[in-house]
Amino acid sequence: MLPEFLSETNPNSLGVSVCIVILTSALYYFVIYPLFFHPLAKIPGPLPCKITKYWLIYKSWKEEKIGYVQSLHEKYGSIVRIGPDQVDICDASYIKDIYVANFDKTDFFAHFLFFGVPCAFSTIEKEKHKEFRKPTNRLYTKSKICSPQVMPRVEKVIYDTLSVFHQYHNHELNIFLVFCDMAMDAVTSISFGPAYDPLLADPFGKGKTICGDFSIQSSPGFWVTEMPYWLDWVVTKPVKEATKRCHDWVERQFNAAYQKLGSTTSKGVDIVLNSYFEYDPEEDKNKQLTKLFDQTHAKSEIYDHIVAGHIGTSTILTYFFLEMASQPEVQEKLREEVMKQLNNNEPIPTNNFNPIGYSVIDDEKKLPYLHACLNENFRLFTGVGQLPRVVPPKGMLFRGSEIVPPVKIPCNSVVSMQPWSVHRVAAVFPNPNKYDPQRWLEASEVQLKTMKSHLLPFGTGARMCLGQHLATAEVKMIMANILCRYKVQLADDFDYEKDGAMRDFFVTVPKSEKMMLKFIPLESSTLF
Repeated sequence: MLPEFLSETNPNSLGVSVCIVILTSALYYFVIYPLFFHPLAKIPGPLPCKITKYWLIYKSWKEEKIGYVQSLHEKYGSIVRIGPDQVDICDASYIKDIYVANFDKTDFFAHFLFFGVPCAFSTIEKEKHKEFRKPTNRLYTKSKICSPQVMPRVEKVIYDTLSVFHQYHNHELNIFLVFCDMAMDAVTSISFGPAYDPLLADPFGKGKTICGDFSIQSSPGFWVTEMPYWLDWVVTKPVKEATKRCHDWVERQFNAAYQKLGSTTSKGVDIVLNSYFEYDPEEDKNKQLTKLFDQTHAKSEIYDHIVAGHIGTSTILTYFFLEMASQPEVQEKLREEVMKQLNNNEPIPTNNFNPIGYSVIDDEKKLPYLHACLNENFRLFTGVGQLPRVVPPKGMLFRGSEIVPPVKIPCNSVVSMQPWSVHRVAAVFPNPNKYDPQRWLEASEVQLKTMKSHLLPFGTGARMCLGQHLATAEVKMIMANILCRYKVQLADDFDYEKDGAMRDFFVTVPKSEKMMLKFIPLESSTLF
């Protein structure tokens, strides 16, 4: 029958029939099924997102993704469909379902390789992640950061930072660069001990060069995460050269610390390298502590700590001081609190670089307004974008909202939350885009608990930022120590709306990677 039919059929008609079948199948598969029959079809979202993942990738390429997803939540509610098999949720009650339950990461993270090998951040499966994180967990606990073995090195970095501010006071200062230098010094000091290479010794020379190289090497971030198969075609020679310089800088410190591990350990200095290797005095050599971490993998892990640690901390501090300069009344209220509680209502001379210790600054009962400002900064200026995860085999239940009925999100779908949106839920944070520390002081206990449950500045669950306690210590110490010494003012000729705006990307920094402000010594200024 079929041979006879084909022999009698006009070839042109057969070709048309085949084309119709192909087009009809494509129409069903790419349009009709995702719009009407897909398990996520009941979840609202814009038409392009429902039928292709490339619309959101396009928004990411234009550096509009975070703002775009936020606008979708404002239009459609707490759950939006941002891809054929991807949803974004803006409801803190699902933090436990997704992140505390520790869903596996997506392939988005798999391409963050350093020295050619993965690190904890790039691991996809949760069990593998536990294995990567286990050696260094002990060193980044709050008790360890505050210990006599570690805190003096953090205080030394704060001391060096105060020295830079003194050197450049009364001048317009790019504080984003200074805080990048500072945060890198903190991480490398803890990682390498006496062998670390301090950038604050030359913040606008070597520091600017190293931070600039890290910025250049991360510039293809869109291609690394969204379009990795194009990466080899788009990475330019300057990017490759900057990446090599970054690797060389880290490797030099690593090798120096590795060679000195025996003497460092004998002096009671605990560093990240001790998590991977120990010195054996009998054999007079270093021994690898775990099968996973040879020298290359240890370098990759520390490199990741440096990359993540300097960006997040510098962004938080940069926008904190921008708010202080923009809102003099908030700055003065905070200064009154810290000077009263920490220095008997007296300003500290700017040539005194000895920092006020973390133990007193960390007392929230003693410094409630400082902690309110900190929480407000974490809320508005967190340094991370979306946190996509893969739904496990059992699926995930969206329990429904006023707009969307309960939906079973199927296995292998991608579900994400972006802190930017969770931090701006108007029902929890009225007038959400306003910097208002007072909201944290006037809230009832119930409201305060709800507000804190919506804060995700360091993520949450087992994948929470390893360096959160180090970053928090740096931020609090700089906030208090600077305001006890300086009045902060806006620069005269810096475009804050254009160059000071936050970049819309997975890691949020000032678009120009600059933030120019003036710091006037209190002993020479007339306060507001």
